[in-house]
Amino acid sequence: MNGQISEAYMSSPLQQSEYLLIGCKHGSESALEHRQRLTFPTFQKLYWRKGLVTFRIPSHIVSKPEWCHFGVPDKVLEQLVFARIGIRSLGQVTGQDEDERIATTQQLLGTLKVNAVHVWKRDPRLQVDTASIQCKLASLYSFQRNSVTSEQNLILNCVVDSVDRWWFGWHIGSGPTCQWSGGYYPGLMPDHGISRAWLKLDEAIARFGIQFHSGERVCELGAAPGGACQRLLEANLTVVGVDPATMNPQLVKHEHFTHWKKRARDIRIREFADFDWILTDMNIDPANTIASLERILSSRPQRPRGIIATLKLSEIAHADKLDQWCASCASWGYQARVQQLSTGGQEICLVAQKNSSRN
Repeated sequence: MNGQISEAYMSSPLQQSEYLLIGCKHGSESALEHRQRLTFPTFQKLYWRKGLVTFRIPSHIVSKPEWCHFGVPDKVLEQLVFARIGIRSLGQVTGQDEDERIATTQQLLGTLKVNAVHVWKRDPRLQVDTASIQCKLASLYSFQRNSVTSEQNLILNCVVDSVDRWWFGWHIGSGPTCQWSGGYYPGLMPDHGISRAWLKLDEAIARFGIQFHSGERVCELGAAPGGACQRLLEANLTVVGVDPATMNPQLVKHEHFTHWKKRARDIRIREFADFDWILTDMNIDPANTIASLERILSSRPQRPRGIIATLKLSEIAHADKLDQWCASCASWGYQARVQQLSTGGQEICLVAQKNSSRN
């Protein structure tokens, strides 16, 4: 950790901030709070609007080294699952116009030194020019707008809550995903993309650091119309798509793609032999998705090295079962991680990779 960052950690008001702002998908606020009560029961929920939930963190927790030096420890966001980003709050700014809010921001932040500024909207539908705010805030700190920051940089966040109110906070740029403004995946859907499943898988690959090997064999359950399969083919993989529905014609003619026009439960277990990865994005109850994976994985002596599963969350009660589903993966010999993606809907992405100590 460089000297500039260390000095910033020890300065006021950074170290004293006991308020945690969590950005999440609209409609996931209740699930986020549910996870908070399960995993961090001492956190006190305060401000709550669509896409933004604020918690007060007990002072004895904030004073721990991991909170002092990392802003928001990675394990907190991982266990909350529905948290897209977490920042330590510095307060709010209001004003009649943008210039007045910028002036008030200078008074709030004083001589605070940061390496980058992220400006993002609590509600993506809000009609506000964030580029203008970004330029004016960046000019206060003498660095270029949209500059690429390196690891362990102090990043100032301006959360545009409404047309006349901004929240400010900070986090540490300790990895690639921390550089995503607002926790939103910066990747774009290509013009040739078949469906948004392409973009969801693209984010999962980036967010979880998934490493495919050229030539690996992948089977996707619930593949139609083929967006995820398309992304897999672009990674030089051999792909089998399982779905009774019709696949996109550009996939069908691809030399490394095969369509099994069946339901997943109609595929014989031995037909799943020799796949390196199993993907599933079926529009069914998540418990049934886990059951389908168990059917494939629990009876196979040679298991694939990875699983990527989209689990649809039709009710908040499913938030109770996330740890249970991860435990099921562990019983099959996999280490699982779960996260709600910024490009998906009311669902979570489960990525599980084989433990190195097991076959």
